[in-house]
Amino acid sequence: MALRSTMATLIARVRLLINDPSGASQQFADTDIQDILDESRVDVFNMPLKDQPTFSGSTILYLDYLSDLGGWEDGMVLKQYLTVTVTPSLIEPIAGHFQFAQSTFPPIYLTGKIYDVYRAAADLLERWAARYALQFDFSSDSQSFHVSQASTQLLNLAKSYRRKQRPGTIKFSRGDMNTGEEQNNVSLDAKPIDYMASG
Repeated sequence: MALRSTMATLIARVRLLINDPSGASQQFADTDIQDILDESRVDVFNMPLKDQPTFSGSTILYLDYLSDLGGWEDGMVLKQYLTVTVTPSLIEPIAGHFQFAQSTFPPIYLTGKIYDVYRAAADLLERWAARYALQFDFSSDSQSFHVSQASTQLLNLAKSYRRKQRPGTIKFSRGDMNTGEEQNNVSLDAKPIDYMASG
């Protein structure tokens, strides 16, 4: 996938987490990091922001708005009343903080994309550790080389980032359970199971 300029801040943040500075000796290309980040992408449409009013004398100013989520891709769109596009004077995409130069009345809605940098960092570290999987420790000229330690340390760091990544949920439904419709249908009428069991 083509590299998006709006991903530059997130890619630099992931590079810092995995200690893979951009340059000739980098382990991953920017497009590789972007692709891994896209695996955790959540598209957000018209999410209401929390207003954080401030007071100037007896006047209420609406300058600061907060998002419950962080890790935003650059290029997000903020709208007042879902119709008027507004531009904050300060954007802190990691914290999800947006500040306006002049009072801007709520509600403010945000449309954009969020990413889990810790999940991406852990995924990349595991891929990096896989490169050492076929290498082995050896001794030569009275020196010992423990190449396998690199894989272990990368996996340990990945494990610490897994603890910081956003939790996810999976919904399951059982096919052998009564649906709500069947539970609400309380009657003395014969059911199909009654006919099958009658004999």
